[in-house]
Formats: sequence, C-alpha cells, structure tokens
Amino acid sequence: MLKFVAKRILQAVPILFGISLVAFVLLQLTPGGPGAAYYGQPNVRPEDLARIEAQYGFDRPMIIQYFSWLGAFVQGDWGSSFVARQPVLGLIMERLPATLLLMASGITVSLIISVPLGLLAAIRRDTWIDHTLTFGSFVGLSIPVFWLGLMLIIVFSVWLGWFPTGGIGPPGVDPSITTRIWYLTLPTVAISMVSLSFFTRYLRAAMIETMDEDYMRFNKARGLPPMRRYMRHAFRNAGIPFVTVVAIHIPEFLVGALVVETIFSWPGTGRLFWDSAIRFDYPVLMGVLVLGSLMVLASNLLADVAYGKLDPRVRLD
Repeated sequence: MLKFVAKRILQAVPILFGISLVAFVLLQLTPGGPGAAYYGQPNVRPEDLARIEAQYGFDRPMIIQYFSWLGAFVQGDWGSSFVARQPVLGLIMERLPATLLLMASGITVSLIISVPLGLLAAIRRDTWIDHTLTFGSFVGLSIPVFWLGLMLIIVFSVWLGWFPTGGIGPPGVDPSITTRIWYLTLPTVAISMVSLSFFTRYLRAAMIETMDEDYMRFNKARGLPPMRRYMRHAFRNAGIPFVTVVAIHIPEFLVGALVVETIFSWPGTGRLFWDSAIRFDYPVLMGVLVLGSLMVLASNLLADVAYGKLDPRVRLD
C-alpha cells in the first residue's frame, strides 16, 4: 500500500508541473497579462508601470518568470497579493476552512439522501417510486447551480425570511453551532443538488446490475430475507464502485463552491478566486488553481486506494 501511494505521488509531480505551467501561460496570455490590475489606472504613470514591471519581473521572458515562480512556490512562497498586499498562502489558508466546511456538508448531505433513495429506486424498480425518483434525479441534474442558488435566496430568504441571504455568520459575532448550520443550509442545498442526483442514479444502476447476478438469484432461492439479500450481498458489492465514484466526484464540490460561494457571499477560496479574477490578482489566481489541482490529484489517489481496500480482487502494487 505505501509503495503504491508513494508511486502515485511521484507520478503526480509531473502532472502538477504541467498543470501549473498551462495555468501560468494562460494567465500570462490574458489581455494585459499579470499586470492588468495596474494598466488603465488614471493615477498610474508610465514610469510607475515600468517600476512595477521591474519589481515583479513582468519585463522578463515568460519561461523565466514561470521558473522563478515555481522555485519560490516549492519553498512555500506563493507570492503576494497585488490587492491585499498579503502573502497568497496566508490568504488561501484563511479562506480554506470555510470552503472545506461547505464541501464536507455538501458531500455529507448528498450521501445521506442519495444512498437510501438509490437503494429504494433499485429495490422498487419499474414502479411509480422508481419513476418518481428517476424523474427527480434528472431534474436535479438539469438545474444550473447558480439558478438554484438564486431561487433559494428569493424563496427562502426574501419571500419567507427563513434563512439569511448570505455570509457565514452574523458580522462581528462568534456564531454558535445552530447559527452556523442556519447560515450553511441554503449553500449546502445548492452545492449538493447535482451530486445528490448523480449519486442516486449511479447507485440505482449499480444495485440493479448486482441484483441481476446469478448469486443473487441463488440467495433468493435459498430463502434469504429480502433486506438481507439487498443490504448484505447486493449493496456491499454495488458499493465498491459507488465509493470510487464519490471519491472522484469530490473535486466537483470545489468547482461548485466557486459558484455557490459567490452567490451566497461565503468567505471561502471560491469567492477569493472570483474576487481575484475580477481584480486581476494574478498571484492569488495561481495559488487557488494549484490548490485545486492538488485536491483533484488527492481525490483520485483516494479513489484508487478505496477501491483497492474494498475489492480484494484489486492489488495495489
């Protein structure tokens, strides 16, 4: 196991290198480049622009700028924000707990709801329950996250006044657990809807495929109770690929956080990325992009390890 994990980590290094290089080049090729935050400002003179370009190295060739950034990055220096004038790593670490909280709540809610719904749809397949859940899953998969977030705010915050319109808690107050959950409810619903629907559909399909196997017919012929057949035999086997799908799907919550945090003014890395993109805060954009890449690679490694642990037929070496 340790050998497999070490091998995958070594394989991830060139992948991360390539991702960071592509992200760096794309940001450089944006109109105005990394210094776009300073161009077009009425109080910034040409000599000021020249000084800024020399200070940040914008006047050097692109490849030299990249390796200069990469050398500092691997040493823990992710640069400084052009807007906040603070270290990028500190800004990201300050916002990361809020994003992880939102992602964890979204994953938890998705699993708590999708697992019983997927099992129920498979067990009651081709009935009105299955058709209703299938229709609901398709609707959930079709709803854009930004539209759902806006509708949740309009209905439950503006019209009914049940939940706050945004934020992570009352300003200047250390919120209690109840208050935190109150503020977390609508963002969690918005970020988990698509994943909940996808997990339900996938588990239903995996369960139906498993229940059609010969050993399930044999268990039925032996007279095993239905719930024992479904939970002890069918679900245990169908759950192996389902766990892998859930692990691979984790980065989708990071992508959803970008939209949800912006709509609900949630102070996480997604909102930080959006604000930095508007303000052309190039170092922060690079930091968040690399962090997202690390999370994608980590989730893929988690999926491989989980599959190897759950399925004895798979050897991790």
